[in-house]
Amino acid sequence: MIAYARATSAGLFSLVLGIAPAMAQDDRAPQNLNVLGAVHYALTHAPVLLAREYDIATSVSAFVAKRAAEYPSIAGQLQNEITKSSNLNGAFAAYGITPVSNFSQNTAQVISQYSLYNGAAQLAAEQAKRYVENASGEFQAQEETTVLGVSTDYYNLVALHRALGLDDADLAYQQELLDVARAQERVGRVAGVDVLRAEVAVSRSEATLVQARADEGNAQDTLAVEIGASPKATFALPADLPEPPLPHATIQALTAIATVNRPEIVAAQATLEAARLGDAAIDTDLRPSVQMNGSFGSQISPTNFVLEQQEINAENAAALANYNLEKVLFPGVNFPSPVLTPPITRGGAGFWQFGITSTFTFPFVDYGTRAANHHAARAQIASAKAAYQSAIDSVERDVRSALRNVHAAYDKLALAKASAGLARESARIAQLQYKNGIISFTDVTQTEQTALSAENDLVAARVAYVVADIRLRLTLGPADPAGAANVETL
Repeated sequence: MIAYARATSAGLFSLVLGIAPAMAQDDRAPQNLNVLGAVHYALTHAPVLLAREYDIATSVSAFVAKRAAEYPSIAGQLQNEITKSSNLNGAFAAYGITPVSNFSQNTAQVISQYSLYNGAAQLAAEQAKRYVENASGEFQAQEETTVLGVSTDYYNLVALHRALGLDDADLAYQQELLDVARAQERVGRVAGVDVLRAEVAVSRSEATLVQARADEGNAQDTLAVEIGASPKATFALPADLPEPPLPHATIQALTAIATVNRPEIVAAQATLEAARLGDAAIDTDLRPSVQMNGSFGSQISPTNFVLEQQEINAENAAALANYNLEKVLFPGVNFPSPVLTPPITRGGAGFWQFGITSTFTFPFVDYGTRAANHHAARAQIASAKAAYQSAIDSVERDVRSALRNVHAAYDKLALAKASAGLARESARIAQLQYKNGIISFTDVTQTEQTALSAENDLVAARVAYVVADIRLRLTLGPADPAGAANVETL
């Protein structure tokens, strides 16, 4: 903490003195991102998508664990057992057995257990797999939502940038009117109030331009945070908004494509299958259970080796003592040498074992538990089936709505182009008329405001058409959601 405080104080001291310390490059501040760059960055850094990836990883982890339960377990085991006691029979007293006071045993074995069939493990794994599919579908849906949101905000930023240019042009226009008003006042063609009005118009245009710059900066910071980047990130804005061609596919063809690809339908179908498996899992206790187990290895008891060797030593010593005694008592007899028992071999043969256990349990009375569980599970199936059908209907509605909006936005764009062209020409003529004293200052400023509004409407119409086209592409469930934002290449 002390070192950290000192380092922080040193950094602040350097900033106060105007000495800029060397700053590490911020990896979270990408520069000059176009719409595809912003979308791709968001797909790998947006917090909401990272949360969805965590959900998928959790579902996959549960699925792998449940699937592993279907396969035999294989494990190695090393075991050492040591027991020491004195004058203690314990549980062996009932059998009249006195255990040895010192006992040790070492076991090394490979063990395996396999539930050949019980129904529950298989159904649980299948159900977990459906949950993974559901999580994947939700992730893809979130990807599409993110692509649409980022694309919309990016083109809104482009619109604000274009509006900034329009406001700048409006300021120049108003400044030119102010110059004209001053010239007209000097020759006595207009009253001084026109100059005051022109100065007010210039001030208002300057204020609008200042606010437009702030709006553009705020929109850029918002977009940067939305994609998971630092507010220091910058974006490359095109000079003109793209105008993708109008789609000509039929609504039936687009709906058929969306029904196959949309993640909402995939997720809803996975939920329905999981609900059906949940109903089947209720009766797994009525199915027979077959379990197999086996092991092989080596097992030795050093304590027993010591006791056996002590017995062998005692027997050999007794045999030698008896042989020596016979030679002393009968010196003339040639007795054969005793055969001694060899030392015990410290080791043992390996072992193996194998077993199968089959169990069938049938509960005679469950007090309605099974029926209640089935009733709840079938209600869940009915709900999941309705959600699945609703997902299909929603996809069809989205496609129809998106296609309708694209055509409407295209028509509105054509009208906005015509209106902006007429308004632009009207503003040019009005300026000439004012210079020649044909119309009043109020008329020319109203004409300019109408032209400016028409230009802004044109920019908004272009953004609305581009966003509507991207939305239509996303409603089809593309394999690469980011590609839907690339409207310039299609």
